[in-house]
Amino acid sequence: MNITKLVLGACITNCYIVVSEQKNCIIIDPADEAEKIIAVVEEQGLTVKYIVITHGHTDHVLALEAVKKHFGADIVISRIDAWRLEDEELINERPYVRVPYRAVKPDVLIEEGDVLEVDELKFKFYGMPGHTDGSMAIVIDDIIFTGDTLLKENHGKTTLPGGDEDKLIESINRLEKAFPGDYRILTGHREETTLDYERKYNPYITR
Repeated sequence: MNITKLVLGACITNCYIVVSEQKNCIIIDPADEAEKIIAVVEEQGLTVKYIVITHGHTDHVLALEAVKKHFGADIVISRIDAWRLEDEELINERPYVRVPYRAVKPDVLIEEGDVLEVDELKFKFYGMPGHTDGSMAIVIDDIIFTGDTLLKENHGKTTLPGGDEDKLIESINRLEKAFPGDYRILTGHREETTLDYERKYNPYITR
């Protein structure tokens, strides 16, 4: 497995390209600047199997329509957040949108416990409500993609529609308890971290 991280858009959002041994890949959170995502995929000679969205906030989906159109891969998102991808007004109301978002219809709706397979890679999904109702964490081997649920020493904001501080803190603690031992945490913003580090320094994890 190989992982490429791109930092994209006005919100400095992390996009990940996760590649199998057969050079098939998934794109996690095509945040913005579609041309950069497309260039990396083509330079590496990859085939995109899925475009996976951790949650339906503007800064995680602005390149979605262009990337989908270019590669034709299925869009995967939680059943709860799926409606967001078709709400152009909601996505475009954020002040940093430069190129208007165009609605797309998701192809695969996931729920807690679902598994997405790409060759030897198995991505398992966990519901993490709080940042949005349908936020998901994605687990593969000893790596967890947390979107904006868990950030280094912090968590994502809960002030946008669908946000709930109590639910988000509950989700973070559920995640910590569900995965004893250490895991690499690849976040939606800022630098990566580890679960053991967050156990020590994240104020939202109950000790």
